[in-house]
Amino acid sequence: MNTLSRHGLGLALGLVTALLSGCLSSGGGSDSDSQAGTPPPPADTRENSVYLQAAAIGVADLNAALKVYTEGLGMQEVNRITRDDRIEVVLQSADKRGSQVVLMSYTDGVGRNTQQNPGKLVFYVKDPAAFATRFALAGGRITVPPAPQASVGGIVVGFGRDQDNNLIEITGSDNAVDSYLSAFGIGVSDLQAARDFYVDTIGFTEDQFLQIPGQYDEYILTSPVPGGSALVLMHWTNATPRNYTDNPVKLELAAAQPQRLSDAISAAGEAVSQAPAASTDADLNGALVGYATDADGTLLELRQSIRAYLSGAAIGVENLEAAVDFYTDGLGMRELGRRTRDNREEVVLESADARGSQIILMGFTDGETRNTRQNPGKLVFYAKDPTAFAQAVRDAGGLILVEPVDQGPALGNAVVGFGRDLDNNLIEIVGDSAATESYFGAFGIGVSDLAAAKAFYADTLGFKVTLYLPIPGQYNEYILQGYGGSALVLMHWTNGSPRNYTDNPVKLEVASASPEAFIETIEDAGERVVQDAAASEDIGREGQVVGLAKDADGTLLEVLLAPWGQPTP
Repeated sequence: MNTLSRHGLGLALGLVTALLSGCLSSGGGSDSDSQAGTPPPPADTRENSVYLQAAAIGVADLNAALKVYTEGLGMQEVNRITRDDRIEVVLQSADKRGSQVVLMSYTDGVGRNTQQNPGKLVFYVKDPAAFATRFALAGGRITVPPAPQASVGGIVVGFGRDQDNNLIEITGSDNAVDSYLSAFGIGVSDLQAARDFYVDTIGFTEDQFLQIPGQYDEYILTSPVPGGSALVLMHWTNATPRNYTDNPVKLELAAAQPQRLSDAISAAGEAVSQAPAASTDADLNGALVGYATDADGTLLELRQSIRAYLSGAAIGVENLEAAVDFYTDGLGMRELGRRTRDNREEVVLESADARGSQIILMGFTDGETRNTRQNPGKLVFYAKDPTAFAQAVRDAGGLILVEPVDQGPALGNAVVGFGRDLDNNLIEIVGDSAATESYFGAFGIGVSDLAAAKAFYADTLGFKVTLYLPIPGQYNEYILQGYGGSALVLMHWTNGSPRNYTDNPVKLEVASASPEAFIETIEDAGERVVQDAAASEDIGREGQVVGLAKDADGTLLEVLLAPWGQPTP
């Protein structure tokens, strides 16, 4: 959890702005990670929960803008899309967190003033001084150097302007690795009406109202779907004239059911220029896209997206208590609880560092024979001391196949080793100096068709491909990431040894903002739905929304309602 709370940040920025006495257009921000504990809304509204997938700004010079945002702000280009009237370059933050930023370079010859945007972009950064220096060297302009504010616990805040005069807000955060977009602000002509539209119609949650004397008033809005950046509605109260209408700004709003969002916008009296439909843009590959505008003409691009993450990875074991002892006494995990299902007992474990997804050990009780020793996947642990961790595996009765060794410069000098647990599951050990003890970092499942599995889990279910990695003479794998939890690795073996990819005693517990829509998407993709998302009667899951499905290889997917807040990274 970020130690910089939303309230603390808003207060800090308000004080800083007051000190600036109107000489700088600055403002507040929001920590999108700090929603834990908020009760979930009813299922009917949950199904259409919306989040800010991307924030787009028009730029006059695409190359200059790219230099500022990549070299200066540390962002990385992930896609480039050609539209009818513009080129869009999609960027993700250095920390691969928060909403994306899209730079829009118009190609239709229509004049647009990119210098008058009355909004802002808020970045949380690990080292504000270094961030500001890097930003200035890339062509940005620092207007107020980052400095600690003693009155609010030493929070470091600074301000600048990009090449198109967009306000850049820099806030120190010990939770950042490098930096990430925490919030995106848009100017609005009627603050209360805008708040009502984005909260009551769109579905954001009002987090805070701030008045910055002599500068502006703002509402900070967050999404009930964790992982995106906050949306800030800003109305300026100083004497400087502001243009609120038809600015070259776009909000990409993602929802599980975008048609419902489109209908709500239309019912609220705002213009829907295109109902969500399969896009004909070549670069969007038929994605479901719609368009609308708010009262000030800000473009709203409506997308279909279902946010999910791997909340738990389950493996069948031959001897449940022996497996529990191996993973707790040997690998340092902690038992969180036990669940009774109709054909098995489940023991839920968390890592020593309380990071990543849970591991669930499944001891089957129905008398059916299952081969727990043929799983073609793996469990990846990151350890502070990989050598000591390997010895713990050995001491607990496991097998070490390859001692952890430095893999050399080609692999970034990563220290990696391999072993086997009591049921022959492959254990990969990776050194991580940032670990306190150890944590479960990734779960691999064997798949019979790697390309098809990637298409299902990434293109259909929304997991993000972070890396394709061929291991010569062993296996090829895609590493996928949800918006939290451990990574999901899809593995197909190439070493000639026979592997069983079908109906292994393996389960993925997938947490989604909308289990109902997630299950529907699996069904639409042609895979088997075992149970629609509904309140469970299982002991240990009483009343929880649970759906069950299987992928093409028969791996069980248990789809759950995501906890209301950012999952542990």
